Amino acid sequence: MFNDYGSAGGFGALVVLGAIFSVIFFLVGLAFYIFLSLALYKLAQRRGIEMAWLAWIPVAQMYIIGLMVKKVNVSTFEIPKLEIVLPAAMLGTLILSLIPVLGALISLAFFALILITLYNLYNQYVPEKAMTYTLLSILGVTIPFLLYGLRDKDPISVP
Repeated sequence: MFNDYGSAGGFGALVVLGAIFSVIFFLVGLAFYIFLSLALYKLAQRRGIEMAWLAWIPVAQMYIIGLMVKKVNVSTFEIPKLEIVLPAAMLGTLILSLIPVLGALISLAFFALILITLYNLYNQYVPEKAMTYTLLSILGVTIPFLLYGLRDKDPISVP
């Protein structure tokens, strides 16, 4: 397969490098998951949500966020019962995202819904920074840390 030891060694180095990057990405992802789960857990506890432990289950995290926000307005359309809509939308997006073009559009719509919901959540805690936090949330990776920063605060306004 390989004509000399140099090319075989190069291939082996790529395999090792790939494994190292995989471990690093896994650990970073795990850290993000823990920060997000802990933040949502603490926020839910401070709000008196009975099943705050659901913050540690990925789809159920949407339920916790929905319970805290309750409803959002998109232009003149109101989306009530976010504790039902967000987990259902997340599951639907996970399934439908496999469809080539439609999946991308649905994923984009779900991301927009999450940003609107997060804006409403941030507005409950830090109304003067809600827009800045939402813009930072577009990056996605900042969401766990922004929510983690709110974990010890009481909401200023609750719907």
